[in-house]
Amino acid sequence: MEQLSAGTYYGAINRKFNSNELLVSDAIYTLEKVDWHYHENPYFTFILEGNLLEGSKKGIHHCSAGDLLFHNWQDPHYNRKPDGCTRGFHIELSPHWHWNEMAALHLLEGNMDIHLPEVRLLFHKLFWESFDQDNSSGLAMDSLLLHVFSLLHRDRIVSERKIPQWVYTLRDYLRANFSSELNLTTISHTIDLHPVYLSREFSRYFGVTMGDYIRKLKVENAVLLLREPTLSLTEIGYQSGFADQSHFIRCFKSLFGSTPGEYRNKINA
Repeated sequence: MEQLSAGTYYGAINRKFNSNELLVSDAIYTLEKVDWHYHENPYFTFILEGNLLEGSKKGIHHCSAGDLLFHNWQDPHYNRKPDGCTRGFHIELSPHWHWNEMAALHLLEGNMDIHLPEVRLLFHKLFWESFDQDNSSGLAMDSLLLHVFSLLHRDRIVSERKIPQWVYTLRDYLRANFSSELNLTTISHTIDLHPVYLSREFSRYFGVTMGDYIRKLKVENAVLLLREPTLSLTEIGYQSGFADQSHFIRCFKSLFGSTPGEYRNKINA
């Protein structure tokens, strides 16, 4: 089985650089089939465009734009790419990157398909920051990735508790309906919980308020749509469930520090 050395990936590399012991690359997947292999260092793969099938000892992941995978070191896997363009953003962790975080990586066994909207949004921010190679961009990326690990650690602690079924039901319901007009009464009725109990317990399992969680789902969807050049900002805001354009811009800027238009211009430059 082939081992790929640090910073090496199959496909055509658009951009590649080292930032504070993080090996960052933006790649186009050109091969339809990649046999079993593993990498020298742990890394994240964030799918920017297209689709990808990845298989490992833990199972098969069908990935599309916006999906995020983590691979620990020496985790064997294989890939299959369907027709069309598939593009991925990789962040690889060198052994010298924040040793205390690296030491905790043994807790993240094998590979992981990461669904947390807060973490996915952070990877959109990391991709955004990767275009600014100035004196502060390395610090910004370092801080964002440390935040990623803090959220993964929090999620691991929560998952070790006995999680009630309503949490999973609610998570799936919000992901499927975030662009609809939601209210606490409707949501609590759907999962058969009292509204007061639901509003009190939500942050215990999700780490944020329900309103913040839904806003992050909306912004995550909007970020993906910003890659579609045929969609106007008004259409993107509407499809993502924002009440109006000003609300869309305000929520987006609160999370990214830039307007949707500025974000689109930079990533499509």
